[in-house]
Amino acid sequence: MFVTVVLLLLSALLQSLAFAPFDFWLLAFCALTPAVLVVMWFGAGWRILLLFYGIGAVYFGVNCFWLAPITSWGLLVLAMYLGLYWLLFAKTFDIITRHLHWPAMMSLPLIFTSLEYLRDTLFSGFAWFTLGTAVAPAGTLLQAADLFGVSSLTFLVCVVAGYLADIVAARGGGRRAYVRLAIETLLAVALMALVYAYGVYRVNQRGIITPGPRVAVIQQYIPQTLKDAGGIKADLALFNSFMRLSRAATAAHPNLIAWPETMIPGFMNRQWLSLPPVAFSARYTRQLLRLDQHFAAELAGFSHQTGIALLVGASYIGYNQQGSVDQKKNVALMVTPSRGLLPVHYAKHHLVPFGEYVPFAQWPWLHRLLLYLTPFGPNDDYSLNPGSHWTRFTLKAGKKTWRFGTPICYEDVMPRPSRMLARPRHGKKGADFLISISNDGWYDSSFELDQHLQMDQVRAVENRVPIARSVNGGDCGFIDSLGRVIKLVRVNGQSNFVSGYAAATLPIDRRISLFSRIGDIFPRVLVALTIVAVLWACIWAGVKGRKKSAPPVT
Repeated sequence: MFVTVVLLLLSALLQSLAFAPFDFWLLAFCALTPAVLVVMWFGAGWRILLLFYGIGAVYFGVNCFWLAPITSWGLLVLAMYLGLYWLLFAKTFDIITRHLHWPAMMSLPLIFTSLEYLRDTLFSGFAWFTLGTAVAPAGTLLQAADLFGVSSLTFLVCVVAGYLADIVAARGGGRRAYVRLAIETLLAVALMALVYAYGVYRVNQRGIITPGPRVAVIQQYIPQTLKDAGGIKADLALFNSFMRLSRAATAAHPNLIAWPETMIPGFMNRQWLSLPPVAFSARYTRQLLRLDQHFAAELAGFSHQTGIALLVGASYIGYNQQGSVDQKKNVALMVTPSRGLLPVHYAKHHLVPFGEYVPFAQWPWLHRLLLYLTPFGPNDDYSLNPGSHWTRFTLKAGKKTWRFGTPICYEDVMPRPSRMLARPRHGKKGADFLISISNDGWYDSSFELDQHLQMDQVRAVENRVPIARSVNGGDCGFIDSLGRVIKLVRVNGQSNFVSGYAAATLPIDRRISLFSRIGDIFPRVLVALTIVAVLWACIWAGVKGRKKSAPPVT
């Protein structure tokens, strides 16, 4: 049992070190090997499964430590849930390898990539620490993400990890084991060579990049506790601080300036702004409306005077015919020199459980119970409405017109939202580039900020689009379509917890990736194959069991 614990802890440690900010990405290729050896050597009895579950929960709980100051109970529940995927992996791997005798090099990528996809998508999904993301610093290998998304990279990592496990398990296995290992070696080397060659080809393609618009991103560090404290004077001071940085950014001659998510401290949709203050009896509500109208006028005036468009993050409030609030959204809005605040907006689709909505509203008793896990307590149901359209904005720069999408907050953590915004239509990209806006002021850890940046590197390659990042907290900057971080806001060498701006001319990539076209078909096929393999293994085990129990023929 001691050896089992050591191996599982080693696997958890290697996975942790593979991700940002440590970036020991080579460790990703052997991180799963110790865990695989546990199942190959000791099986998956209930004691082993409990260890997998417990250490898996600890792995996620420790690595998501930055959630604790916001919702310690939420972190505990999340870790307990995510630990189940380690348990499921151990049991599934044991069933397939024990009954079908598949090598780890074959079964590990199939099972782990499938379970990782399910973890990333089920129950709103938790796509943090997707193993393929750790490969982001390996620029050449990263290029494979444009084929089947981050699952391509996870699959590749698992092939190597499974191969290493087979090497260890083959010791003393006789001639047959070594022959199989020789075949695996050829396959592993061939796969790595193909992926590397593909990466070299993609990196060195010529004639596919054209200069795009010039974009400036604004970075501040406004802790969420300070932002929530609010008040008229505080909201005005917050807005003015962003206006000062925007005026400074005009020196870089951008076509567009992007602010982070919800940094407009109020509602910014036209329905709300068009209401007369006298429509409200509460004095404070009238003050808020006047303040929001002031913000809108300031933004429109700045854009008109400078000729620079603005992209801002704000909240949206909608009223029905009875005058009651029926819509609350987290939105991105655009202000242009000629039209001011545009009526069109992008509303965040993928809402964060407990951060932006409380699930199970259809079950009031459970909904009330879950309110205790939120950052705001049981008396504040702040649930937002998800967006219904994948809105793209249009930016005119000189004689050219560009289309761009705006994933908000953790939408860029999941592959689907960025892919939906960039998905080609009528043979053309849905978006020429993405602007990711986020409010990471909830956290006081650079771990979260660096990991968030790393995931955007993968999104850029998946869809072959450059990404501009405007984030409250840190790591604002620009990523090209090869996943390279080309510029960050830096103050005294620091990119996190500082205020400033950065500007760059975006390199527009005319290539349309396979992943943008087909989405997550690859991991879905793997999930189906895993289910078939488990059923086949169970049936085969039953057939063998009946043969053993059958009486001898006389």
